[in-house]
Amino acid sequence: AGLPTSFTPFVLKCPPPGRTELQAIMHAQSQASRAIRHAEIGGAEAAVRLIKRGLSRLDSVQGPVSWYVRHFFTDLSGAIHRTRMDFEQAAQNSFSEAPGSHAGEQLSCAYDELLPYDPEPNIHPMDSRLSVVPVEP
Repeated sequence: AGLPTSFTPFVLKCPPPGRTELQAIMHAQSQASRAIRHAEIGGAEAAVRLIKRGLSRLDSVQGPVSWYVRHFFTDLSGAIHRTRMDFEQAAQNSFSEAPGSHAGEQLSCAYDELLPYDPEPNIHPMDSRLSVVPVEP
């Protein structure tokens, strides 16, 4: 009854988004941190590495003062972009390598939080490389 079909489309249920950049970063960090364990259990090792790399870029943002320092004195927007790219690719990898683990859903919500604050929101990663696509004769 709860499974998506062609008549009942899949809709991802995310928590309400943060209203500020700081809230969005904090929500994304929380969701990605929860996704690590699910990805580990599901065997999505590449996703785990991407999540940890993304979290390490924003780990110094822990409240208003650290956000202020990062926002005005470092390249926080660049860190948000790279982290969003890592979370998005980790979500793709989790969906393909650990289906049903809920890591992909949590990471989708995490990168969705960062998207409004990403200076390059139209750039997206591809988890599968084009070299694995068979060549037509």
